[in-house]
Amino acid sequence: MSCASLFSCGNSKRPTDVSRMQQTMDSLKMWYTQMEGDSMEAKSRRIKDYLDQHQNDKSEALRRLRAEWLKAQGVYYTALKGQPDSGLIYTELALEEMQNLEGVDELRVLAMANKADFYRQLGKLDRSADGYLQALQAADSTGIGDSLKIPLMLGISTAYTFMGDYINSHRWWERLGSLLPIMKRNDQFIYYNNLGNDHYFQANYQEARDCFLKAAELVKGDEAKLWDYYTALGNLGEIYTCLHKADSAQRMVQQADSFFRKVNFPPLIYYLATTRINLKLMEGDIQGAQAIAATSPKDEVSIPAAKVLRLKALEQLMKKTGRWQEAMSIHEEFHQLNDSIQTAQTAIRMSTQLLQYQHDKQLMVQQQEIDRQQMRAQQAWALFAVAVLIVVVLIVLYQLRRRKHRLQEMTTQQQIIALRMENTRNRITPHFIYNALSHEMLEQMEGRAVDLNALTQLLRRGVDQADMLETSLSEELHFVDYYVEIESRQMGDHLDYKKVIHKDVNSDKVCLPAMTIQIFVENAIKHGLQRQGGELTIRASRQDECTLIEVIDNGQGLKQPIPMAHTGMRVVRQTIQMLNEHNRQQITFGIGNWQPSGCRAWLLIPDEYDYHIFKNN
Repeated sequence: MSCASLFSCGNSKRPTDVSRMQQTMDSLKMWYTQMEGDSMEAKSRRIKDYLDQHQNDKSEALRRLRAEWLKAQGVYYTALKGQPDSGLIYTELALEEMQNLEGVDELRVLAMANKADFYRQLGKLDRSADGYLQALQAADSTGIGDSLKIPLMLGISTAYTFMGDYINSHRWWERLGSLLPIMKRNDQFIYYNNLGNDHYFQANYQEARDCFLKAAELVKGDEAKLWDYYTALGNLGEIYTCLHKADSAQRMVQQADSFFRKVNFPPLIYYLATTRINLKLMEGDIQGAQAIAATSPKDEVSIPAAKVLRLKALEQLMKKTGRWQEAMSIHEEFHQLNDSIQTAQTAIRMSTQLLQYQHDKQLMVQQQEIDRQQMRAQQAWALFAVAVLIVVVLIVLYQLRRRKHRLQEMTTQQQIIALRMENTRNRITPHFIYNALSHEMLEQMEGRAVDLNALTQLLRRGVDQADMLETSLSEELHFVDYYVEIESRQMGDHLDYKKVIHKDVNSDKVCLPAMTIQIFVENAIKHGLQRQGGELTIRASRQDECTLIEVIDNGQGLKQPIPMAHTGMRVVRQTIQMLNEHNRQQITFGIGNWQPSGCRAWLLIPDEYDYHIFKNN
């Protein structure tokens, strides 16, 4: 049997009265699924009256409603009235109404599928297959999902089955078989029912029986699928007859015939009557077969395949009753009809091949155009890529040239800084040596013993320190110890020297600019303690994330501005200034009076301070 026609549901917003009509349309579709002809006709008449009252309304909402109603009329006349020619007319009108209408892609594809199915029922199988292929192409071009493409593929397979092109039908049925897991139950029913027909036409009765049994099982017990269920039972009755299983055939045919007489559907009543005639002949009940043939005229339907089956059954009946003349006449009519069907199928297959060739040619032309566009796009992208590459190369060359100049500038700058640092640091050496020697010479002139060992150690460390930017706090304090030892000999017991290192300060880890503390100590002794003596304290402690180093004396204090012009203090200032230029965190220092008396010099050093002013870049 043929696959069911398709409906769609509209969800777009409409004025209130059109919305009510759309609800009526939805109920019309519901009555169709239940094959309630009277209810369907009443709902359809109500919608038609509304459309007649608004003939001049060309709004999209009304045009969509009119298109849906025309499509529904096509299904009604085909499925319930058995008039696919009328269904075809209504469907054509529906497709015309959809022209230039937005948002009806799915509705258009469904109407195209119905049109193809109506052509199949009219025996125009080539146009049916072509219609389904066009609908499938439209579905692909509009991006419609597989849920709608599956019914279209079912229609294509069925069209090839009925035209006897079993090579193409087998190809499409196999393709559909792989989609069974994602099919809806209704599509699965159509798949098994129509695949059963394919096997039946090829006399593969066992395979056909299995398909019809699966189809019936899918819809069994579903009140909304009674039509499908009894269609499958009718097909099973025919198959069991072919398999010579009269009891099973009788049971199936009786149930199906009772249902279709109740709903008054002549095509299937005629089809089942033919099966009943064959059953009576199988059982040897000639009179029963004659009675069925007498109450079911052979020209009751216009479906050629059904007529062929009836003529075969009547020919057997005439032979059983010895009516040879009538049997001969029926035989001739059978062969004429069968030959015309076969001729038509041959012509249809040739027409289908021609249509397929035209489709393939059209697709090839489209593919060639797509290929040309892709080629042009690729060429454009290639030119763009080359242009981008050239720009990138130019930018890289520019950056390399700029970087080279910057590197040269940095190298020159670093050399200048190195010379400046060397010059600044070297100033301290003669100044320091001069001061140390002056003390020792003064000691000798005054008749006191000279400790050349301490002086030698002091001078050696002074020279070493002058070549260094940084030193550890512990090394710096050792150097200061030698210096204080020499100075204290001149001052006798008047100098009280002590160091206070807080427990949180690691003298070996704390770094500072070389000779900074020594210069602070030298200034404290020379300007604060040398005349009358006193206390000299070096203190190191933690302050936030820094180390604070203080040199404190209790001398006379500062009576004038800080002597930054002093050689030692100038070296400290210039050294720290150059180091700070290369650090985000800064070393700070200063000198000031101290209460109750004296002077305090201090140096605050951040923990993450970097003394490497020449970094790789």
